[in-house]
Amino acid sequence: MKLVSLTLTLLLLAAPLCAQEAFKPWIAKVTGDSVRLRSGPSLAHPPMHVLQKGDELRVVGEKDGFAIVRLPAAAPCWLAAEFVKLAADGSHYEVIGEKVNLRCTSDTRYFSIGQVEKGSLLTVAMDGTTGKPAAENGFVKVSPPSQATGAISSEFLEKVKDADAEAAPAQPIEPAKPETPKVETPKETPKRTPTAADIEDERKAFVALENMLRDELKKPTVDIDLTGIRKLFEQFKECALDPAVSDKSKGHIERIDATVKLIETERKRLADEKARQAAEVQRLKEEALKKDQPKEEVKGPVEYLTTGTVGATGKSAKTPASHRLFDADGKVLYDLRWDKGDLSKLMGSKVGIVGTVKQYDGWPNKVIVIERIDVLTDEEDK
Repeated sequence: MKLVSLTLTLLLLAAPLCAQEAFKPWIAKVTGDSVRLRSGPSLAHPPMHVLQKGDELRVVGEKDGFAIVRLPAAAPCWLAAEFVKLAADGSHYEVIGEKVNLRCTSDTRYFSIGQVEKGSLLTVAMDGTTGKPAAENGFVKVSPPSQATGAISSEFLEKVKDADAEAAPAQPIEPAKPETPKVETPKETPKRTPTAADIEDERKAFVALENMLRDELKKPTVDIDLTGIRKLFEQFKECALDPAVSDKSKGHIERIDATVKLIETERKRLADEKARQAAEVQRLKEEALKKDQPKEEVKGPVEYLTTGTVGATGKSAKTPASHRLFDADGKVLYDLRWDKGDLSKLMGSKVGIVGTVKQYDGWPNKVIVIERIDVLTDEEDK
């Protein structure tokens, strides 16, 4: 958790240094129904609030096809209870920590949505059920201050007008002295020179992210998820204070993309192999069921292959034959084999036989492999 927190803190510190181009805030109107307001400018950031058609928002920046907007009053905004104290009026919190993160949930699962400085006063958000200040999991809820922002896809916004200057959340501006000549506002504000501490913090956060990547790649192929890690490397590539970190981030992104392709190929192979094994198991089950099903015995009237009286061959084994069939004069007609029954119980009986005639090398008589044998009455014998 400390590694993740360190990574997120650095990204928040680095973001203002990444792009300081002058941006004029403007008022936008939502053009779609049930539009999601996210905690950051990508689909990977979780939705934190749902906007309706006609809602107005203050746009304070743009990034990757998303508009960065001031959070509306109804959006969730939380911060750790240990960094605030309730003011005497009971309706405000005073921030007692340095650079305290604002969050869209009462935990640290997602990116910070802004920061507030020590001494800031935040409006308490009340629990609608209890009428007391809303709090859970060691976090307190507040009305979103000007520092809290979210993101919405630009395709769902329509510009209404430029934002009024006095509504913009800015530091107090000293009035110009009469003798100071008027100068044009520069198009770009120079980046703040990073301190040694900034560089060191960035280095530690980057190493932590590299460790996260290594740990993720140690997981089984089916469990690896590099989406979030790739996005963090993208932010380092764009906003790193140290050019070497930016270059290394680019290399990591290229390797991640190549790895993802290999993972997708391996997952497909595993899925195909699993499907093949399942099909083979099903085939074996079906074959086993067929073997287990007894063959239907021939029933009812039948045309016998032959009839006669059962006698012995003097052999005990069924193969190739254990008994013999004689005609009325005692002449041998066939030798007999009955794999499904015991012919010794039919010794001396007149029988009608259905079966297959076979000839075995070295065996004196043709053999009937019996499929059906019926004991005949005298009437049937006639």
